Amino acid sequence: MLMRTLPTGLLMLLLCAGGFAQARLEKPQLVSTEWLAHRLDDPNLRIIDARGALAGYLQEHLPNAIFLSTETLRISRGGIPGQLLPPERLAEIFGAMGIGAENEVVVYSSAEDAFSAATYTALALISIGHTRVGVLNGGIEKWKAENRPLTNKIPVLEPQTLSAHPHLDLFRSLDWLQRHLDSPEAVQLLDARSPQQYQAGHIPTAQNLFLREMLRTEGGVSVWRSPEEIREKLKQLGIDAERPLVTYCNSGREASQLWFTLRYLLGIDVQTYDGSWVEWSAKGLPVEK
Repeated sequence: MLMRTLPTGLLMLLLCAGGFAQARLEKPQLVSTEWLAHRLDDPNLRIIDARGALAGYLQEHLPNAIFLSTETLRISRGGIPGQLLPPERLAEIFGAMGIGAENEVVVYSSAEDAFSAATYTALALISIGHTRVGVLNGGIEKWKAENRPLTNKIPVLEPQTLSAHPHLDLFRSLDWLQRHLDSPEAVQLLDARSPQQYQAGHIPTAQNLFLREMLRTEGGVSVWRSPEEIREKLKQLGIDAERPLVTYCNSGREASQLWFTLRYLLGIDVQTYDGSWVEWSAKGLPVEK
C-alpha cells in the first residue's frame, strides 16, 4: 500500500535504484555499457582497461579505469613464452592494483583484439577465485559510439591484500591432452586462431572456430553474438557440449575469448589449454594441416 501512495517520480527512482542494486556482479558475465554507466561512481567497483597500450590509456579511458597489460600476467615457463603466472603472483598483482576480495571488477578492451585481452584478464581473475567479474560487451568502441564519458585522469587506489583460491579445473595441461586425444572418448579441441594460421598447422583433431566468429556488428561496432547464433556455429562443427571440450590458440589469450563465451554465455563446461600452440609446437609434437 505504501508504494501506491508514493509520488510517481520517487517511485520510479526507488524501482530503478533497486533494479541496479540487484544487478551486482556475483558471477562472471558480459555486462552492457548501460549497466556500467549506472555503476561508474560505485566505490566497490573496479574497472580495468586491458587494451595494453599505455599511450592510448593516458590519452583517454573510462572513468576510474586502471591500466593493465595482459603481458603483466604472463611469464616464460621452461622456455615456453606467454604462460599465465602462478595464482599467488596473480593475486599479488591484482591486489597491488587496488582490487580486494569484495570488489566487483569490469574489464574492457577493444574490438582490435576481439576483446580477448579483456577475457584473458577475466580468466586470470577467475582462476584465483575472484568470480565477481564482468567483461564489457562492445569494449571501448561501443562506449565511445554512445558518447559516454572518457577521461585522462588516473585513479589512485589503495593496494589491497588479495588471496588466491586457485580454480585449476579451468585449465588442461599438455600431459592431459596427450592422454585424452586418443582415448575412447576423445577430447574435442577448438582452435581460436585465424583460418590461415589453423591451415598452416594445428593440433591433431582440432577444429577451427575463429574467435572473431563469436562477434557481430551492431551500430557500426563489434558486440557478442547471441547464444543461439553461437550454438548454431557449434552445431555446424558437430560439437557435443556434453563431451570434454578445450580451447587453444597461439599462447592462450585468444582462446580465453572462446572459453569465456562458451562457458559464461552458453553454460558449457569448457576448459582452456594455456600452453596452446607455442608449447605444442615447441615440443615437436604431431601436427595436422
